[in-house]
Amino acid sequence: MTTECERCAGTPGWEPVEADGVTRLRRCGCWTAAHASAPSVPREFREARWSTWRQTVENRHALAAAQAFLRGGEDSPDLLLCGPVGTGKTRLACTVLNESWRSGERSMAFARVPLLLYRLRPQAVLETSETFDRLAAAALVVLDDLGAERDAATDYTRRTLLMLYEARHDAGRRTAWTSNKRPSEIAAFMGDDRLSSRIVGRSEVVGVEGPDWRLENRHAPAPDRRADTGPALAGARVRGLGR
Repeated sequence: MTTECERCAGTPGWEPVEADGVTRLRRCGCWTAAHASAPSVPREFREARWSTWRQTVENRHALAAAQAFLRGGEDSPDLLLCGPVGTGKTRLACTVLNESWRSGERSMAFARVPLLLYRLRPQAVLETSETFDRLAAAALVVLDDLGAERDAATDYTRRTLLMLYEARHDAGRRTAWTSNKRPSEIAAFMGDDRLSSRIVGRSEVVGVEGPDWRLENRHAPAPDRRADTGPALAGARVRGLGR
């Protein structure tokens, strides 16, 4: 929302519209643009912003790392958020995408690694190539849930993720990963330390711990959405991980 908008100057964020002699208010285009989220961000995280992340003493490290990642250039480290289920890793990564989108960046994507690997199976060559090329070229990509596949990684999994990450790194693209596994556990799951070594060597590694906020909030009262500000996420305990 901008203070210079003429359509909603009297009612900031709301544009008066007259129909059948009745004046009603609707969300102004300037508000929509300011609050838009990156298209590929999951519905659950479309309202994730710095302002909706409830900062605590325990999670300042993770928040600061995510903000530093967003500010960084192509020579800055990538980001790996790792820790138990439900501690806010995906929300924080999606916040990076949403904030980048609000700043004007449009070359970005979000992909859940297990689903991505399914889509990249070499059965539809053209579609597979287009998906791979799009993710390799995007300026900013979040690869979520690395190591969440049901079974141990196959040679296909290892080769596909390694080639994608190498293509992105060679082109100077920024990548944020999330995983429920620590780097050593990623290597064990992959049965090969090439990918985990590259991720750790190129990334700021941030451990995110705390309760499963999905379960914590399961019986909480529904948030008041009348102001369209979105629910705030309770903070997770955060600690740095060594490389």
